[in-house]
Amino acid sequence: MGKNVRYDEERIGTLFSDINKYIGDFEELDILQLQDLHDKRNFYAVSMVLFSLLNRVFDLGSEMAIANNLGIPSTYREIFVLLRKKDLIDHDLEKNMIELVTYRNLLSHEYHGITEENLFDLTKRIETIKKFVELMQKKIHDRK
Repeated sequence: MGKNVRYDEERIGTLFSDINKYIGDFEELDILQLQDLHDKRNFYAVSMVLFSLLNRVFDLGSEMAIANNLGIPSTYREIFVLLRKKDLIDHDLEKNMIELVTYRNLLSHEYHGITEENLFDLTKRIETIKKFVELMQKKIHDRK
């Protein structure tokens, strides 16, 4: 990474803190199978926690793009295209993160239409989120 990469350490720290909180909250819900989402409390709790988590993860991606002088992404998808162009993430992670944008938008704009199956599929993608977050932490750490 170039020498002129400047991270807003306070903002990045808040993002990592929030992300870790939401991951912990999600894990506490202990959703292991589709049937766990039949309980409305679980369904709505998981929906909100994952929506909040995705928003903060996308905020992190945007901060990384800005700090690396890639411009201000105009869409969530563009965040990951920019990060890939700068080789901050690989093609597979770019693709997987862009797929998460669809889920985030479903939770945000089509909430009434989300199914237990959609939501359970999203729960299985938590490892992608963790991989992205760990990689961003490493990129920041390696720069210091």
